[in-house]
Amino acid sequence: MKKVATALIVLTSAISLAGCSDGGSSAGTATAPDVAVEDGPAYFYGPKNLAVHKVAGVPETLLRILNKDDTLTTCEVDESGDLDDCDIQELDADVVHQMVVNPRTGSVYFLQDDADSVLVCDGAKGALSSCAPAEGGGTFKDPSSLALNASGTLAYATNEDNTLTVCQVLGDGTFSSCAVTDANGTLDTPVEVGLATGEYGTHAYFLNGEIKSTITACTLAPNGMPSTCQAQNNELFSAPTTIAFSSNGKYAYVGNLDNSVTICQIGNDASLSSCHAVHSGEQELFDGIQKIAADSSNANIYVANARSGRITHCKLTGGGADFADCAPYRIDGFEVTTDLALYEVTGSSSLFLTSLANDSVFGCPLQPNGGFGESCISTRFME
Repeated sequence: MKKVATALIVLTSAISLAGCSDGGSSAGTATAPDVAVEDGPAYFYGPKNLAVHKVAGVPETLLRILNKDDTLTTCEVDESGDLDDCDIQELDADVVHQMVVNPRTGSVYFLQDDADSVLVCDGAKGALSSCAPAEGGGTFKDPSSLALNASGTLAYATNEDNTLTVCQVLGDGTFSSCAVTDANGTLDTPVEVGLATGEYGTHAYFLNGEIKSTITACTLAPNGMPSTCQAQNNELFSAPTTIAFSSNGKYAYVGNLDNSVTICQIGNDASLSSCHAVHSGEQELFDGIQKIAADSSNANIYVANARSGRITHCKLTGGGADFADCAPYRIDGFEVTTDLALYEVTGSSSLFLTSLANDSVFGCPLQPNGGFGESCISTRFME
């Protein structure tokens, strides 16, 4: 891995929020102040993937930003959500479509188009090193998505041939004892895997195809392999685009192509039941749902909308069973979001958002009630 530049943060003036009032957030339409950008080449080339990386035993928290040109920006994050000491690295990778971080080992994983492997890098010291492709003993077949269990000891990769590869994750972050399964034939072009953990243990959920409306739900055996898998069909699922879970593992939140979010109760058998939908409505809450994130206190949820460029914040009620007081927020200068990352520390939380169209990452401090503050900060990186 070759380090090609050290980035300096250029913080613009505070960028105004325009949206519905939420306990202190500004209401109405506001005009963004002038944005000062220094001359020089930018090292944010369409940021497309974000991850907050807290490595066990390391005091610093990192924000990893995967760029459109398959370079990686790594920054330190302080307790207020400000970014500092950013480095840019080239990846020996081509057309990366997903990045996953492991807090236990400090490893970072990259999935590439048309590659029967996962690129595994050591990131325990911040900058990436010792990157090498892992083929999982030949079990990886152009993997489309990757997820780790909560302890970072097991990895789950969906493959283009409708199979699932499950690997043990060693202390250095590499894979071992990889096994492949067809999940009882229930997978159909899986594009995303999500893991929910609760009193029942851990369940795995798979979104099948970009235009399919079936979710595969699997219980997991003690060794991590799928035990019982079943297809979850519900008229409220409309070509799901993403899935997230409440922190207590009792509820699933499914983002749909028809601009709705379906909320379902998670059963001990991994079934999704008692589902109901939250629609976009007159507020236009949802428009091209790209990513959903719930906070660890099970009090707030955030939805990134790709088409409108707005972020919707809702309160969670009933232990995560429903949304309330939803409000969409438009950030002046914020265009074409592809990802969000929630950074939580005691007494202070921030939301980081990609802005693909203008090569920026926006950092939005959150109020104690989970709502947006008065402004967000736009960050670009210069040589």
